[in-house]
Amino acid sequence: MNELNKVIKEALKLVEPSKEEIDHVKALASKAFEKVSKVALDSEFKPSVILGGSYAKGTWLKGEADIDIFVKFPKELEREELEKHGLDIALKSMKDYNPILRYSEHPYVEACIEDVKINVVPCYDVKKGEWKSAADRSPYHTEFMVKALNDDLRREVRILKKFMKGIGVYGAEIAIQGFSGYVCEVLTIKYGSFLSTLKSASKWMERELISLDKVDEEFKKLFPQAGIIILDPVDRKRNLGTAISQKRLAEFILASRFFLEKPSINYFISEKDYSLKKLEKSDLLENIVILKFKHSKRSIDILWGQLKRSLNHILKQLAINNFKVVRANCTTDEAENSAFIFLMERIDQPSIDIKIGPKVFRYDDSKKFIDKNMRTSKIIWLGDDARLYSMIERRVKSIKDFFYNLTHAPKGGSGIAPGLIDDIANTYEVYVGKDGFRIASSFPWLAKELVKIVSSDKILTE
Repeated sequence: MNELNKVIKEALKLVEPSKEEIDHVKALASKAFEKVSKVALDSEFKPSVILGGSYAKGTWLKGEADIDIFVKFPKELEREELEKHGLDIALKSMKDYNPILRYSEHPYVEACIEDVKINVVPCYDVKKGEWKSAADRSPYHTEFMVKALNDDLRREVRILKKFMKGIGVYGAEIAIQGFSGYVCEVLTIKYGSFLSTLKSASKWMERELISLDKVDEEFKKLFPQAGIIILDPVDRKRNLGTAISQKRLAEFILASRFFLEKPSINYFISEKDYSLKKLEKSDLLENIVILKFKHSKRSIDILWGQLKRSLNHILKQLAINNFKVVRANCTTDEAENSAFIFLMERIDQPSIDIKIGPKVFRYDDSKKFIDKNMRTSKIIWLGDDARLYSMIERRVKSIKDFFYNLTHAPKGGSGIAPGLIDDIANTYEVYVGKDGFRIASSFPWLAKELVKIVSSDKILTE
């Protein structure tokens, strides 16, 4: 047996649930299904209830079962009514299991019965192609996969999922922006096995087009901004790759190449050790800036969306103010604390800045430069290259000043998500250099991200 097959055989032990676990999950699925069905029966709309997701398709991972239950309402119902009655059924049926609201295109309910996650999702009962909400496709996804997958393919899907989890690219939620379970299933059917999927992925080109059916390259024009195009076999006008970020795509491609070159079971094991000890002597810590703050509790999905949008705007503001960021990310305990972490090229700025203007041969541009800079510059001069130059004093010299100005900007001026701006302005703290290391040592969720920011990517050092 060669090394590849040996590692895959070892990985199989990590992904396949035992008969006892299958029986246990089956019993819980039946219990949850009965509870939802009973409450749905009392609804004036008498919605139908079906099982879906990885449980119904038989592709869930050992120890990680989750059960999706879809509540299908008449298509004539208005969206507000769908959400109202759908959530009512979901919350009542899961009331004994600490249900929480989650958001995709519209809200749904998540709960745990014993050790198994249950998602109760309202959707419309529509014919294929007559979608009124994104969730309407899901029952058709289940139906398609139940027919398309056999036991061998299900096994390959599980191995692919575990591989993606191990390298950190699994999950389409906004916190991860990676590959969904359904995408893993589609890829496995397309290429026939886990190994074949990796071999193909290792050679994917930019804007790769993937379809179970033969399609023309013209399909790419439907998705002009897509980094990868994975056509949904249930709806070929939908790109399953939309949720996959460029970074997650690149990580999967690289990991596929490296695994094929040097197979290791470590690719299937998620990173657990985020100890700060190995960073104590890192000189990169001197260039770390952490903006930590408290916020009111909200849906995890909404919180991550606000954090990511805010980070993008903060990075733009930093660039405008000539602060160069090497790497950055947002992180949260998903309860009441969040933070932005920045690895800076340098923490503070020189007191002066030199502005390079146009050559004097450009009449209008040179006049505008002179008019704009004459009053605000310390000095303004003509260089040996016939260009205009000016020296100005920087308004923002320190990173702490930058964040003070940002959080006290006029309403909407900072670009920070409206749902976070007040929380940040009222509770933010800035930690620079070793102070960032010290504060992270008190918060595991913060330490985890700090380690990732100042370390090489796992897939590059495996």
